[in-house]
Amino acid sequence: MRGPTAKSFKQGFLRSFLVSLKSCRNGDMSLQERKRAVRSSADAAMATARGGGAMWPQALLASSSSSPPTSSSWPRLLPTAAKVKTTRCKSTARRCCRPKRSSSEMIARRLVRKRTKILRGMVPGGELLDGVSLLREAMDYVVHLRAQVAVLRRVSNAMHHMAGAVAPRVQLKGETAQLSDGNQG
Repeated sequence: MRGPTAKSFKQGFLRSFLVSLKSCRNGDMSLQERKRAVRSSADAAMATARGGGAMWPQALLASSSSSPPTSSSWPRLLPTAAKVKTTRCKSTARRCCRPKRSSSEMIARRLVRKRTKILRGMVPGGELLDGVSLLREAMDYVVHLRAQVAVLRRVSNAMHHMAGAVAPRVQLKGETAQLSDGNQG
């Protein structure tokens, strides 16, 4: 992970996630509404814990604030978007002079374009990025998603252990009380 250490990210994520979950506590929520609330809490906490330096946290926070992400949301991206348009115009002019490509080369390019389009849809804010920036953002996003999964697994395991540990403790106290009463009588 670039920037902050994995441990500090996980701690910041957990802190933000728990605060966000507390604000979502509502007994009248359906299962689907709860799922959405947990997911949006996890996304907002991950974006907050990541901080600056990447575009996907800004895109996640913009989408959670119920406003659709636009190029005006991230002024830092505008020069990149303009650069891509200029590059496309030059490549169109060059295409006329190039020799014909082989069919395998054309298939490979089509496959790369198709996968890049899919990746743009998966990475928050990816629609506004050029190819190199998209790959950099995707790597950073995946690293932080893995850290998010690790933290959520620990939270889930702790909840299961707490739920399982409560019942036996109550039984043990009752059993020991019965044993001590039975020994005295």
